[in-house]
Amino acid sequence: MTNQKEIGGYMELELPAGKEYYEGPSVMRLNTGRACIYYALKKANVKKVYLPHYLCTSMFQAPKALGIDVELYYMDEQFRPKEIHSTSKDEAFLYINYFGTGKKEDINEISQNHEHFLLDNTQSFYSPPLEKAYNLYSPRKFFGVSDGGYLIKENIDIEDLPEDISYKHASHLFKRIEEGANSAYKENMDNENRFDDFKAMGMSKLTRRILQGIDYEKVKIKRERNFYYLHQRLKDINGIDLSHRFESPMIYPLLIEKKGLREYLVSNRIYVPTWWNDVLKRVKSESFEAYLSSYLVPLPIDQRYSRDDMDIVLGVIDDFLRK
Repeated sequence: MTNQKEIGGYMELELPAGKEYYEGPSVMRLNTGRACIYYALKKANVKKVYLPHYLCTSMFQAPKALGIDVELYYMDEQFRPKEIHSTSKDEAFLYINYFGTGKKEDINEISQNHEHFLLDNTQSFYSPPLEKAYNLYSPRKFFGVSDGGYLIKENIDIEDLPEDISYKHASHLFKRIEEGANSAYKENMDNENRFDDFKAMGMSKLTRRILQGIDYEKVKIKRERNFYYLHQRLKDINGIDLSHRFESPMIYPLLIEKKGLREYLVSNRIYVPTWWNDVLKRVKSESFEAYLSSYLVPLPIDQRYSRDDMDIVLGVIDDFLRK
C-alpha cells in the first residue's frame, strides 16, 4: 500500500470545514465574477451581448475574449432597461442587481423577454438564483477571500478547470488584521489588478476552504440590521427608492446631490469606494448613469460593524450636511 495523504509535519492554519452557501450540480466554481460572465456567454453560444452602461470596464473582458459583440443600454431611475426589451436566440442580455437592492418583480419580468438572461448578483450574494437564468455571484465582495465566483444554472455542464492559486495573493487579508486597511491597501490593489490579465479559472482551494467556514446566516442578519438602521435615518434624503424587499445588500447606496461627501467620509477614515468614473466618458451627461457616477456614495454595512459603527457613519454625514 502506498499512502498519498500527508500526515504529520508542521501545523497548518485552522479553518472550519463546513459547507459553502452555494453547492450542488448546478454550481460552477470559478475564480472571478468576470469568469462567470465568460462561461455563461460561452455556454449560451451567442454572438452578441447587451450590457448596461453603468458597469465596471472589467466586464468587457469576457465578451472580448470570446469574440462576442457588445451593445450597451441605458436604464431609467428604477434601474430598468430603457431601450432593449427583447433579444433573439443568438443574443444574451445581462442585468445587474445593483447594490443588491433590485426589485424581484422587475427582474422576473425582464428575464421573461430574453432566452439567454444573465443575472449579475455579484452585489447580491444572498439573492436566490433565478430559474432558467445564468446567475453570477462574487463572494469576494462579501467575504475576506482573494478570489472566487459562482455561476449557477440548472443542468449546467460543469467543466474541469485548472484552479486559481491564491495563497500568494492573500497577504492583504492577514496584514489588515495586524496593521489596518491603509497599510494593506497596496497588497489589496495588487490582488485586484492581477485579474486584469483575464484568465478564467476554477476557484482556489484556499478560497473554497474559507467559504466553508463562514456563518452565513449571522452575516446576513448583521448586514440587514446595519442596512435598515442607516435607512431609517437616510431614507428622506436618499434619491434611490428602497421601499421594497430584497436580500442582504452589499452596501447602503446613498444617492445625494452633494459634491465632496465621499471625500469627507474618507478623510474621517470611513472608506467608501469610487465606482466606475469611466462611465462618464461613454454616457450622455443628462443620463441617470451619469448622475449615479457623480453622486452615489456606497456606505459600508457589512458584518464587521455594529450599530455603534453605523452611528459613527451617520454622525460624519450629519457633520458634512451641516457645513
